[in-house]
Amino acid sequence: MKLSTKTILSYGVGSLGQNLIYVLMVSYLMLFYTDYFGLSPAIVGTLFLVARIFDAMIDPVIGVIVDNTKSRWGRFRPYLLFAPIIMAVFTVLCFLQPDISPTAKIIYASVTYILWGISYGVVDVPYWAMTSAITEDSQERTKIVTVPRVMAAIAATCVSVLTLPFVKAANSWIPVAAIYAVLCVGFFWITFYNVKEQVTVARNEKLSFKDAARLIGSNRPLLLILLTLLIGDMTMNIRGAFSIYYFKYYLNAEHLFPVFSLASMLPMLLGALLAPFVSKRLGKRTTAIIGNVGYGLAHVALFFVSKNIIFLFALSGLGTLFFGIAAITMSAMVADCVEYGEWKTGKRAEGTVFSSNTFRSKLADALGGAMGAYALGAVGYIPNGAQTNTTMTWMHLFFTLIPGILMITAALPLLKYQLTEGVYAKILSEIKIRRKSRTTEFQNAVKVK
Repeated sequence: MKLSTKTILSYGVGSLGQNLIYVLMVSYLMLFYTDYFGLSPAIVGTLFLVARIFDAMIDPVIGVIVDNTKSRWGRFRPYLLFAPIIMAVFTVLCFLQPDISPTAKIIYASVTYILWGISYGVVDVPYWAMTSAITEDSQERTKIVTVPRVMAAIAATCVSVLTLPFVKAANSWIPVAAIYAVLCVGFFWITFYNVKEQVTVARNEKLSFKDAARLIGSNRPLLLILLTLLIGDMTMNIRGAFSIYYFKYYLNAEHLFPVFSLASMLPMLLGALLAPFVSKRLGKRTTAIIGNVGYGLAHVALFFVSKNIIFLFALSGLGTLFFGIAAITMSAMVADCVEYGEWKTGKRAEGTVFSSNTFRSKLADALGGAMGAYALGAVGYIPNGAQTNTTMTWMHLFFTLIPGILMITAALPLLKYQLTEGVYAKILSEIKIRRKSRTTEFQNAVKVK
C-alpha cells in the first residue's frame, strides 16, 4: 500500500519535536551540569550511567504495556497525545538552577533526569513502533523511516546552531528549553491526529514478559542489528561528549561550534535522503555496512589533519553523510524484524521489538555518556581553565581516531545479518497465509457455536 504524502510528513514531524528535546539533552545537558550547575564530570558520568541504565530497564516494560494496549485510538496513538506533555515539563525542570546545597543539587539533577528519561521512553517506544503498524511494504517502510530521520537531522541542526546563541541572549537555559518543549508537544499532536494504524493483528491473549523475552531472544536478525546500533550509538555519545570541549579548548574556537554543527548535519540530512535510493539498489545490509565503515574511515583520516579547520569540516561532513545513510537503513531493518519475530514465534509485538531498540539506545547513551564524562575527568579536564598538553591530545583522540575505529567495528555484526529483501518477502507471504488461515478457523468456530 502506497502511503500518502500527508501521512509520511505528519509522522515525520513527531520526530522533529522529539529530537528538539533529545538533542538538547544529549548535546548540552552535560555542559549545563558541569559549567553552569556546578557538578563535577565524575558525578555527571555516574548520574548518566545509573539513570540511563534504569531508563533502559524500563523500556521493555513499556514495550509490553504498549503491545497490550487497546483503545479507540489504536495501540500506539494514545501515547502520542498525553505523554509528550509530561516529557516537556521534565525537560524544563532539568534546566532549572535552584539555589541549593551541592548535595541537594546532585539529588535534584538525579530525580529530574531519571523522570525525564522515563517520560521520554513512554513517547519513544510507541512512536517508533508505529512504523510497523502504518505499512508492511518494505520499501514504503524505508520512506516512512526516512522522513522522521530527516526531521531528526533538521531538529539536530536547529538545536546545535541556535541553542548557545539563544542561551547567551536570554542569559538563561529556561526559555530555550521551554520553547523546544512546547514545539515538541505541538508536533506530536500533528502526528496523533493525522497518522492512523493500518496494520492491526488481533490478539486474543495478552503478551506476557516471558513471551516478550522469547520473541527477542529468538530474533537473530534483530539481535545483530541491535549490536551494531549499540556500538555505533556508544561511539557517537563518546565523541559527542568531547565535541564542544574540543572546540572550546583544543581549537580555541567555541564560536565555530554552531557552524560546525550545521556543516555536519546538512550532509547527514543528504545521507538520509539518499538512503532509500541506495538501499533499493544495493540492499539494506550492504548499505548499512558501507555507511558505518564510511563514517569510521572519515574519522580515522580526521586524526591526521589536526587543527586544519577546512579539512576538519570536510571530513566530518563526509562522515555524517555516511552516517545518515546508515541510520535510515538500520531503522528500516529494525522494523522488518517485527515480521521476522511474528514468523518465528507466531506473535506480533511491535512494541516489544522497538522497546528492545530503545533499550539498546539508552544503554548506549548510558555507557557512551558515562565513558565520555569519565574520560573527560580522567584526561585532566579543568572546567573553564587552561588544559594541559596531555588533555589536549586525548581530546583530539576522542574526537577523531577512537570513534573512527569503533564505528568500523560496529559494522562487523552486519556481516552475519541474513534478513535480506528476498527473505523478507518470503516471510511476509507466509505470514499473510497464516493470518488468513487463523481468520478462517475463527469464523468457522463462531459458526459452529
